[in-house]
Amino acid sequence: MKENDFVGKPVVSMSDGAKIGKVRDMVFKGLDLTSLVVNGERGEGLLPIGLIGTNGPDAITIESYTVVDWNAGRLQDPDSRNTHDLRKLSVVDADGNMLGKMHELTMNAKGRVEDITVRTEGVFGIGAHETLVAASRVRAIGSDMITVEKAPKH
Repeated sequence: MKENDFVGKPVVSMSDGAKIGKVRDMVFKGLDLTSLVVNGERGEGLLPIGLIGTNGPDAITIESYTVVDWNAGRLQDPDSRNTHDLRKLSVVDADGNMLGKMHELTMNAKGRVEDITVRTEGVFGIGAHETLVAASRVRAIGSDMITVEKAPKH
């Protein structure tokens, strides 16, 4: 699963028969997806990933609008980061090479990050280079950067 499997989708309450909002962002703690940021009439709330009924092709279903914490603010945990904040972080390997910035995440069905796509800057995308980093190589996600182990030799 990737970010576009969640972001932009409507969230539908099955018991209320109502669209309660759209997913605006995802929140991670380390390499685990913890919640979705839902933007709706009640404002912005956090939907814990474990309370999602189904992530279908057209909508995300939940049991009731009450499972969304409309009072949580942007992030519950100081160690949590949304995808917007993660994209600002540079990725550095153990040899001190700047690999670029986090561009995209690939997750398994449980919301655990499996790969990070790192992209170097190009001019309007021309000359950009992407590197796929396995989550097993991630050493730390800090306030300034993501550090990763060296790529295995082939």
